[in-house]
Order: sequence, then C-alpha cells, then structure tokens
Amino acid sequence: MYDARRILRDLADADRRKRILADFWRYAEGQSKTLAIMQLSRALHFREETLRKLPAEKKAELLGGRAGTPEFEQFLEMALMQYHTHEQKEMMSAFLDLWNIPHQDGAIEDDEYKAPTLDQVRTAVHQLESRYEKQDIAVYLATAGLLMGPEWRDGVWPVVDELTA
Repeated sequence: MYDARRILRDLADADRRKRILADFWRYAEGQSKTLAIMQLSRALHFREETLRKLPAEKKAELLGGRAGTPEFEQFLEMALMQYHTHEQKEMMSAFLDLWNIPHQDGAIEDDEYKAPTLDQVRTAVHQLESRYEKQDIAVYLATAGLLMGPEWRDGVWPVVDELTA
C-alpha cells in the first residue's frame, strides 16, 4: 500500500521531495494553499500571515516536516499531482500513450478507458526505462495507483515494488 507519505519518504530522494512539495505551493489552487497554511499555522503555532510570506521552498520544507501527520495527507497527494502534471507530464504522456489511454499532455481526457494491467505496466516500464530515471518511474507509478484508484493499483504497485527491490 502506497500513500503519499510513503511515496515521499521511501521513493523520492531529498531533492525530488523538495521539488514535489514546492510544486504544491507553486501550482495548487488558492483555496488548497490557504487550507494548508491554516493547518500549518495550527500545527506549528505560527501566524498565518507569517507563513503566507515565506518562499515556496521554505513552505515546502515546513509541509514536508509534517508529512507524518495524517491531516496533511491530502496536501501531500495534491503536491504529487501538481509535480506530475507540471514537471513530469512528458513521462506521463509516454506511459499513457503506451497504454492507449486518451490524454492531452498527460491529463486523461475521457473516463472511458481501461486501467493498465500488470503486464502492460511492466512492458511500458521496459520500453521507457532508458528514457526516464528509475526513481521517477517508481514515484509516478506509485502516485498513479494512489490517485487513480483501486483499478490501477493491481497493475502499478507490484511494479513499483519490483523497481525498488
């Protein structure tokens, strides 16, 4: 089982984790960032205004420091989503193309598609592993299983385990 905390802790190195968390502050909707600031403010006993003024990298560091706390899980999931839709859309597109899932720059266009099977995921990883870093692939597949739901998990999470074994 991969949740956002485990993906960030076990699959992402420190640099990648910083980029993922900073992308939340760069690209998430205003309301999500406001809620995260409110949660951080309560957890850290800081004034909200003080947190708002911090640069994205510092807010990412503070959010990462709370990664073990369940009330921050939704923000970590959003960070993973923002990271993939902004920094990793080329890789997402390559996987979706191999799985014949209609998309626009990695964003799935239609709900009428089949989740990739375990064999399809393994085949795609084999075809793309020379183009993308193994760690990026593992983070993407684990995130896809987490965010896309149970129908994806049987196909992607076993391959994440294989990549990280």
